[in-house]
Amino acid sequence: MNKTGTQRIETPRLILRRFRIEDAGEMYRNWASDPEVTRFLTWPVHTSAEVTESLLREWTARYADGGYFNWAMESKETGEVIGNISVVRLNETTEAADIGYCMSRAFWGRGLMPEALSSVIMKPEGILRGAGKNNLGICDEAWHAMIRRDREPGPELRIELQDNEWPFEYTDHERRIARAIVFDDDGFFYFVRVKRDDAFERATLIETSGGGAEEGEDLRTAVKRELKEELGAEVEIICKLGVVRDAYNLVHRQNLNNYFLCRAVSFGANRLNRDEIEDFHLSALKLTYDEAVREYELRRETKLGRLIANREMPVLKRAKEVLESRNEGVLQ
Repeated sequence: MNKTGTQRIETPRLILRRFRIEDAGEMYRNWASDPEVTRFLTWPVHTSAEVTESLLREWTARYADGGYFNWAMESKETGEVIGNISVVRLNETTEAADIGYCMSRAFWGRGLMPEALSSVIMKPEGILRGAGKNNLGICDEAWHAMIRRDREPGPELRIELQDNEWPFEYTDHERRIARAIVFDDDGFFYFVRVKRDDAFERATLIETSGGGAEEGEDLRTAVKRELKEELGAEVEIICKLGVVRDAYNLVHRQNLNNYFLCRAVSFGANRLNRDEIEDFHLSALKLTYDEAVREYELRRETKLGRLIANREMPVLKRAKEVLESRNEGVLQ
């Protein structure tokens, strides 16, 4: 069994991630203290937020174990933690797992739990009558399953990085970002060059094209808009490469970078804004794979350059692997 542990997963309306100690208040308020939520479960309601916090300390300590699977369900709409999904029993002999889940009553009836479950598992198998026991006594069990041949090849990356260049003080916001590795039919890749002289430092950088998704904007729409604005490129999205979470401690920000692999269909005029022109001196770069790798390594001389290279070089490598497996162009 591949013990990957609790990895971050994104669905259209949810983020499934590891619990944090600071989730205790929302967990207690949204479902752990609600007798209607726990009515069909095997554990009693929590009597205080302190009880919930104590439990979260146990849970978070177990994430170092690759065989521990316990996701917090975070609503993209509200940013709240609204439930959880976890593996309650794991049979390594048969590579089978029993899944438990619960969710805030305020979010019932919206199809959110099936959305979350389908991202983790499963196909319906059947009902075992009288096979389980919960707070009400003997109950039926609904069985779902996924076997190895049901799984699609999963090339998506899930990477979490820390900012070791500037000291951590606190985080007060998270930015949802859509980025792309853009390639053409001749095997070249497209990036942006950034020249900045600000609080971060004076630096010349290479970076993938992309930027923050606007409120209510889905990621695919966002990445196409950003590529049109920065590169003047019309693109075909080939696949999602993965998600890299990193941080800029200097501005107290977490970055949720969603990376896509995009084929350039055509190029026209870009539509840079004033800040991109005057403050960042943004310009396009057309490079071979090896040239791009050398450029990222060269820009490690600065703090911000190191943060960007740590985030983007694994994604560029994955893009090359995907292209080679799909025979999409001749890489140079």
